Amino acid sequence: VLDVVFANKKRQLIDTFSWDVKAGTEGLLPNIRVSAEATVRGGIGRKNLTCKAPRYAEKQFIAASDLNDMRKFGDASYPELLKERIADEQFDMRQTIDLTREFQAVKALSGQVVDKDGNVIVDYDLPAAHTPTLTGTALWTDEASDPIGNIRAWKKLITQNGGPVTGFAAFCGSDAMTALINNDSVRGLLGYQAGQQIAETGGISRLAGVGSIEEYFGSYLNSSGTRLDLIPEDVFALVGLGPQVAAELFAPVIDLQAPGGVGKGQAADIFFSKMWEVQDPSGQWIKVESRPLPVLFQPLCVVWAVVV
Repeated sequence: VLDVVFANKKRQLIDTFSWDVKAGTEGLLPNIRVSAEATVRGGIGRKNLTCKAPRYAEKQFIAASDLNDMRKFGDASYPELLKERIADEQFDMRQTIDLTREFQAVKALSGQVVDKDGNVIVDYDLPAAHTPTLTGTALWTDEASDPIGNIRAWKKLITQNGGPVTGFAAFCGSDAMTALINNDSVRGLLGYQAGQQIAETGGISRLAGVGSIEEYFGSYLNSSGTRLDLIPEDVFALVGLGPQVAAELFAPVIDLQAPGGVGKGQAADIFFSKMWEVQDPSGQWIKVESRPLPVLFQPLCVVWAVVV
């Protein structure tokens, strides 16, 4: 979701994020005389949202004693082994931050960006039409359902409410994807193409004018150790894409050693890491930090639908 929807990265100078939710005017211009004044334009409708940038930072201590068993081949191997351990730890810590960023991005599509404890960071207040829950014969598991009709209707809703878009992409929970490719109307349209695409690429390259429908398997462990899907199995998330739809903002990290850290007056670092040595007990601290937030400038370019 980060790569497809929030690919635009904007590095900020302060950690109070403020942005406008935009709604362009949709009327047509009148034809005027050559001697007449230009028509006064109503301008873009805006609603301002403001929030404090979240902060994600962690550190890990590598004790010299932990590396003791690695030195049996001789002291000459110690520096390289320490470098490998540091690289492994940094990679794992970066993966954790990137998973947190993806978690935020998916939550933005659902209408609310929340932290791991469920505290709301941003609420886009999506209207009911953009968060539908299908019931009865409309459920994609029902033989009378019409997924193609639903997708076309949601595309029209996004185009008319969210503003001009350049294309569409969708992210699909596993149960929703199963229901979609097994639906008779979809089978009749694509034949075996959908099943082949799922088997080979994990998604449908094009359906009903949607550029890609990706079956999404991303997951995370909550505080109690339970594995949860980032996109629930029963959800179909449709997004209208465009240069002004969304971005990922970054605030300065809280570290004076960071080139784009707080107090430097420079554009924020997307990701910052540093190390420092402790003399006794001997060891090395590693710290990573990032302050990202996925932002929807046009929230009505999203439909988050429960379809099974």
